[in-house]
Amino acid sequence: MASRGSRRHGGVVTAGAGLALVVAWLALCIRFVAHPRIDPVEHVDAMYVIGPVETRWPEALARGDEGVAPVVLATRSIDRTTGEAFFPPDCGEQRNGYVVTCVTPDPYTTRGEARLLAEQVREHGWTHVAVFTSTAHAARARMLMERCVPARVSVWDYPRERTIGGWLWDFAYQSGAWLKAQFLRGC
Repeated sequence: MASRGSRRHGGVVTAGAGLALVVAWLALCIRFVAHPRIDPVEHVDAMYVIGPVETRWPEALARGDEGVAPVVLATRSIDRTTGEAFFPPDCGEQRNGYVVTCVTPDPYTTRGEARLLAEQVREHGWTHVAVFTSTAHAARARMLMERCVPARVSVWDYPRERTIGGWLWDFAYQSGAWLKAQFLRGC
């Protein structure tokens, strides 16, 4: 029979291990979700604005207006609750030296977007593309794009204010999605 002292010691060890796991998870989230590697903006063959496009479209157009690429690909976002698509209003338009081309990934996931970009790269012979996404999504988007796309991939983000609750949501969602991507290897 275990003594009270050894049970208490076991509880302290378990609590300490749990706390260490939470601290490690937070540290990894701060590094890879809050402060991922973002590439410098430079001229590329195409910039791909991945979903949800409606949350980043004005920033994406501003980046396109800087003359970074002759083509801006934009994912047609699908609202998961209603199933309705968001079509950027500029689809098919020529703007300030670049054309906006809207594409629909299947499935509507980051992996689907990576597969679609790989097809576009092969079709057009692009050698350097940029993916435009949120800061919280950048590390996972980079991982999936680099797995799939047969070209150099840069990842660009845009400034966005978040609350502590928003960051915690991003930490939970992105770390869970990152784990899923580790089990579903390949493109």
